Amino acid sequence: MKPAHFQAALDGNVDESPFCNINDPNMSDIFYQVSPSGNSLLHAAASRGHVEIVELMARRFPLLILKKNRKGDTALHVAVRAGQLNTVIKLVECAKQIPSTSNTTESLMKMKNKSGNTVLHEALLLLVEPKKSVDTLVAVARYLVTEDPEVSYHLNDITRKSPLCLAVESNNNDILDYILKALPYDDGSLVECLEGESPVHVAIQRKKFDVLKIIKEQKEVLLDQRDKNDNTPLHCASSLGYFEGVHYLVEINSDQAFERNKEGFYPLHLACENGHVRVVQELLRKWPDPTELMGDNDQNILHVAAKNGKEEVVRFLLKQDGLDKLINEMDENGNTPLHLAALHHHSIVVASLLLDKRSNPHLVNYHGLTAYDICQENMHGKVLDQPIDVNDGNLKASGNTDQKKYSEVKLKVRSNEFQKMITLSILYIYHDIFIRSRSWCLLMYDELCTKIGRRTKTRHRYSSSASTRWSGMKIYGTQFRTQDLNKTLNNLFVVAALLVGVAFTGIVQMPIKDDKDGDNDYNSFSDYGSLNLYIDSIIITMNLSITAALTLCFALLLHTNLTLTRILISIAFLLLELAFAFVGFAFFAATDLTVDQYYQEDDYGVKYYINMVSSSVQLSLLTIPLLTGTPLKTPTPAAAPFKSGNTSSSAAPSSIA
Repeated sequence: MKPAHFQAALDGNVDESPFCNINDPNMSDIFYQVSPSGNSLLHAAASRGHVEIVELMARRFPLLILKKNRKGDTALHVAVRAGQLNTVIKLVECAKQIPSTSNTTESLMKMKNKSGNTVLHEALLLLVEPKKSVDTLVAVARYLVTEDPEVSYHLNDITRKSPLCLAVESNNNDILDYILKALPYDDGSLVECLEGESPVHVAIQRKKFDVLKIIKEQKEVLLDQRDKNDNTPLHCASSLGYFEGVHYLVEINSDQAFERNKEGFYPLHLACENGHVRVVQELLRKWPDPTELMGDNDQNILHVAAKNGKEEVVRFLLKQDGLDKLINEMDENGNTPLHLAALHHHSIVVASLLLDKRSNPHLVNYHGLTAYDICQENMHGKVLDQPIDVNDGNLKASGNTDQKKYSEVKLKVRSNEFQKMITLSILYIYHDIFIRSRSWCLLMYDELCTKIGRRTKTRHRYSSSASTRWSGMKIYGTQFRTQDLNKTLNNLFVVAALLVGVAFTGIVQMPIKDDKDGDNDYNSFSDYGSLNLYIDSIIITMNLSITAALTLCFALLLHTNLTLTRILISIAFLLLELAFAFVGFAFFAATDLTVDQYYQEDDYGVKYYINMVSSSVQLSLLTIPLLTGTPLKTPTPAAAPFKSGNTSSSAAPSSIA
């Protein structure tokens, strides 16, 4: 194509070549020539809105109307994108007069470019972000809808959006109302034509309440349309937490609240999954017993909220009356909500469930694991050693594999590791400190009552709690296994040996001061009181550590007697804690001996108060063995056989759990 011809088309000059000789048979080849971008002279004239030249070429060479450029655009695409209403009308009229086929206009309206857009797509995309006169763009869209209403639900091959969905996004309710009125179907056929891409879902995603009203007035059948994942509009609104939309849809058709999607979830499940408390409260009004709403995997709404770490929803459900059944209910794998919260390391949810007295943390799933066991396995298993796949998760859509994205994913993994540690700590504190201490107090009370001849309900509850596997002994659902005691013995042996080494080193390497007078007296001390405190503390530390080590040796020899072994371990622990306290005294004395020259005399009181405070803290810590220690007498567990699986007998007493 000659540049002069292309410029003449852009300028709309009919008197210049080749338009002045358009009827010459020898000139026909010129009009079928294209520019480097694949544009014909008709494309050029249509982009500038030169109606006279467009009509001249369209009538003389009608096949140019269907010709596409390199981007797949016809002259009609170009005219619509330019907002040239008169040119659009002229091209459509000329297409109707092509004698070869009777449906040329329909074919022209449905032709798509390489972006997957029909001409109506292009018109409505301009309305989404209007850069031209809105009235002109609306007029173009109205004309195209009038010529072929069916193109309104044709999907873009790439974005899978129909012009009807784009009309919702355009924020122009007039064109949306016009398209809905022009649609040829009023029954289920319209839903089938949209192929799961509903304008109602688009309106809900953008939270356009006025659009929902327009759709109800014009095409109410669309309010029942499901998307490709079989989600109803109520599923979509519940998932997004769109309260006004949920309330409106439920009032129109409350049956949608009890319909499942492809994954087997109800709208209430999706609201819990995404943590929308107001929506959960609204949907609970529509069904008197939400315990009936179970997913395909037998998970109730509390399962879903706990699994996804939605602590606000969990706390809300725990406060509701009539939902006690949900708290300890098991899914298809035997997992309770507490199991799932621990598995996905949601620490706040775990704490909320543990603080609820109705929750039973000692229930085991079908693999014989409690929530504490699951968290331990998750922490010490292979989960943290798995390689990071940057093509997974949030990077899957982008396909970006640069180093920055690797760092972002690693940061998330570190965050997950931290959450695992916090969750495990909460479960450890509950099981190994809180439950054990409370059980010890109850057992001591039981022993006291027994000595004075009274039988209590506490003893009866304990004797009937042969619910879990016994390996060693058990106190209200907390297992004390022989291998655990051996591990404790080994750890305390190491601590005792270290303290002996510290005491020996402290005697060999005495703390001294530098002689300021230069007489090079190596053992010059100015404060014999501090020296005596230092030596006494080191000697006491040595004796306590050796005594603790000997006590642990006796415990190792008597490991078959679990009660006596635990008593000896408690004594050794108390001795080691006293030794640690005297190490602190020795450190204070050594500090006074070595750095006293840097203090003024007035600062001695500060050192004294620091010593008193630290000593008080150290001595107060001696009460820990009294709180977490073992009872002096361990009752014999009931001889009920252990049954694998999850049975009613496998749980701890409800009054204790």
